[in-house]
Amino acid sequence: MRWLQAFFPNDHHPDHHKPLDGLRGLAVLMVVFGHGSNHGLGPFGADSLLIRGKLGVYLFFVLSAYLLDRQIIKMFQQGRASWDYWLYYISRRVLRIFPLFLLALIVFRMANASGLKVVIYDWKQVWQHLALQRGDHIFWSIPVEFKYYLISPVLLFIFHRIFRWNSYAIVLTLLALMAGSHFVVIWWNPNGTSTLWFLNIFLLGTVVALIERLHPKLWTALTQSSLTTCAGWAVLLIFSVWSWKVKDYTNIGTFIPAATLWSVALIASFKTGIWSTVLSWKPLRWVGAVSFSMYLFHIPVLMLVKSFELPSEIAWLVYLGLTSVVTAITYVFVERPLQNLKPFVHGSTGTKPTS
Repeated sequence: MRWLQAFFPNDHHPDHHKPLDGLRGLAVLMVVFGHGSNHGLGPFGADSLLIRGKLGVYLFFVLSAYLLDRQIIKMFQQGRASWDYWLYYISRRVLRIFPLFLLALIVFRMANASGLKVVIYDWKQVWQHLALQRGDHIFWSIPVEFKYYLISPVLLFIFHRIFRWNSYAIVLTLLALMAGSHFVVIWWNPNGTSTLWFLNIFLLGTVVALIERLHPKLWTALTQSSLTTCAGWAVLLIFSVWSWKVKDYTNIGTFIPAATLWSVALIASFKTGIWSTVLSWKPLRWVGAVSFSMYLFHIPVLMLVKSFELPSEIAWLVYLGLTSVVTAITYVFVERPLQNLKPFVHGSTGTKPTS
């Protein structure tokens, strides 16, 4: 049906890799299932990987860094990173995040005022979240990720202009950054919305982008190896075993291993096989397409469903169904129109990033 194409606007674009939509879908489902499980909803056991919401957010971080940085590197390589591109870049990031973010904050505030147990207790907190000064509950990831959108271009500019894409200099710099941020966090213990906490997760997504753009032979070897066929499933198996032993993934020691595994799963998605086929399954890709809306609005839906005091099996189905409906509405009427709004167009070639 034609209306379904609104959810897959980039399918015709040659740079669009469909399995990445599926990875986004997996990431947000882990968050949605995890929060449902916290309230006694869902068929998943306490050790299930599918309720590890933090791991889902880390997958989002890896994907975001990879998708944005591959585009930035491409612009630098082709000599197209002019001022109009950067205006386009920042306008896209702002329009992608803040209008829907504001709507979610308002919904949370109104839900709280109506008696539902959600965060945002007064209107002052709405401004504090928009100013990236705080990040309560699910909103913690917004300031963390948006700040990396500002860090990443500076880092890649250094790699381009100063290092001239010298691999040794880039590797040494990345290792120094990863080690430095790790120990600074341990010594300084910044607040939970500091990007420093999760910098290494983003950097591993950047590493994948650097390999693809700077080392095409290595990228081809990684994505076409016979071992890559099973790598995605191996990652899920490792995470599943890990989930039996670890319940809390907020410890900084888990960040690099988790991001490394997700990076492997990302690379494996480029190999034709069952892994990429499953990730290309249209319902999962649909969830990935609306993942930001689903991430922002599933909590008020969950608390509303809980207030009905339905049997848990029915409540679980109502939670998923209502979340899907609300998500589709916010995507079609808010998120998608904002994606089409381009106040600054990269005019040198007319080419636009797809992420």
